Amino acid sequence: MSARGVALLALCLTLEACGGGGGNFAGNNPAPPSGGLTPSVPTPAVPIRVETFLSGTGFVSALAFAPDGRLFYCELQTGRVRVVQNGTLLAQPFVTLPVNSNGELGLLGMAFDPSFAANRFVYFFHTHPSPLRNRIVRYVDQSSVGVTEAVIVDNLPATTNHNGGRIKFGSDGMLYVTIGDNLDPANSQNPASISGKVLRYNSNGTIPLTNPLPANPMFALGLRNPFGIAFHPVNGTPYVSENGPNCDDELNRIVLSGNYGWRPNYPCGDTSTQFIAPIARFNPVIAPTGITFYTGTVFPEWRNHLFLVSFNDATLRRFAVDEANSGNVLEQQSIASGQASNYLDVAVGTDGNIYIATDVSILRIVRQ
Repeated sequence: MSARGVALLALCLTLEACGGGGGNFAGNNPAPPSGGLTPSVPTPAVPIRVETFLSGTGFVSALAFAPDGRLFYCELQTGRVRVVQNGTLLAQPFVTLPVNSNGELGLLGMAFDPSFAANRFVYFFHTHPSPLRNRIVRYVDQSSVGVTEAVIVDNLPATTNHNGGRIKFGSDGMLYVTIGDNLDPANSQNPASISGKVLRYNSNGTIPLTNPLPANPMFALGLRNPFGIAFHPVNGTPYVSENGPNCDDELNRIVLSGNYGWRPNYPCGDTSTQFIAPIARFNPVIAPTGITFYTGTVFPEWRNHLFLVSFNDATLRRFAVDEANSGNVLEQQSIASGQASNYLDVAVGTDGNIYIATDVSILRIVRQ
């Protein structure tokens, strides 16, 4: 087996461990979502075509479009950030970050500053190898090359499993971060631990005064291995994908101080009213990864719908959510399945098409 094959196998095996007894990320077990669905008049069928936008990539962990239309993507295991401009992959990486890529570690998250057009700031979440820890760094975009590194948040916990690692700016201008429980469910219920949480920082890494606890980055708690994060286009409510043990992968609508129920001795199918229930559960587990809301014009039928990709079954799922009713799911559809072994992220391009990061390529969904 090639070195790359060995690395991917190691990744799959360690991510399977994050799923507890049954495995979470590894395998190829297509499964429709269950729970949290309310029947509605379905969206008319939309003719689509799935095409390969870029092949031969490294293991792409995150996608993001700059306001000027350039596509930036992260390679999980090499630490390289690449830029595609006018359909052409630039030869020089934007930056190459030092990474420990064991298990779920590596270069995991990316976000553009809300004032990017003026300040040219781009942020990354990566696992620094020495000493081992996660951190968030910021670079200035200078003609598609990152210069002037600034460490925004350092010494975030890092373990090979339940690592989290996505970052995104909310409509409030603050930086949100997903962090796993670091293999200890008790962390998720402990406000003094930043593990098992959604965190919120100011763009310079300081802690907002409006967070639930003073001098604490916690925004919400009770999560096991949250990964993808996106914000509703109308009112800015955050939504997060959550990886369960051998049951109950989830899609959660996140509210300030919300507790989402992961804890020691968690019961599958948890119905406790002490915690906020997910808007959708997935059984068997699918390993949900990246999420985004559709805000383009190519697919007006899908305006403000939530899209989620999954690692286990390489599927893109569409959810029509009723944000006015606590994110109740009105409709769901599975599309673009099986185009690669694993899907890691999804983004809406400035051209209105939908882009998917896979283990070997970047896909594009266009209107047929």
